[in-house]
Amino acid sequence: MDIKCNRCGGEQIVKNGHVFGWQRYKCKHCGFQFSKVAPAGKPMHIKLIAHGLYSAGFSMREAAGIIGVTAQTVSRWIKKWHSVYMNDIGRHKTIYAADAATLNDCLQAREGEKILVSSMVLPSGAKFNIVIQLPSQNH
Repeated sequence: MDIKCNRCGGEQIVKNGHVFGWQRYKCKHCGFQFSKVAPAGKPMHIKLIAHGLYSAGFSMREAAGIIGVTAQTVSRWIKKWHSVYMNDIGRHKTIYAADAATLNDCLQAREGEKILVSSMVLPSGAKFNIVIQLPSQNH
């Protein structure tokens, strides 16, 4: 079994009945009883992608469709912390379609600069890439 105890991290786990349809487990080391339940909600990076899309000018419905959640969910995330982030980062104005050559021209790194790229495929099948061009460390 690949299950570990939530309290002590022990690997000697035995099945210990059911509660509300969920399998219960018991750690032989510390006696802790638990159910292996998936965490509720979406991970923070998905919420930040939604916020980034909204900040970039996408509607809540468009952002929701890209991410694979409802527009109401995106609205809730935005209402929760949108005003705090907008004061810090401002609203992005440059959203346009670019071919590979244009993108390459935009990202010409000078000596000492680094470009970070984070890429993921969203549940809708859309590819989401975040590109951050870091300034050089030689000031």
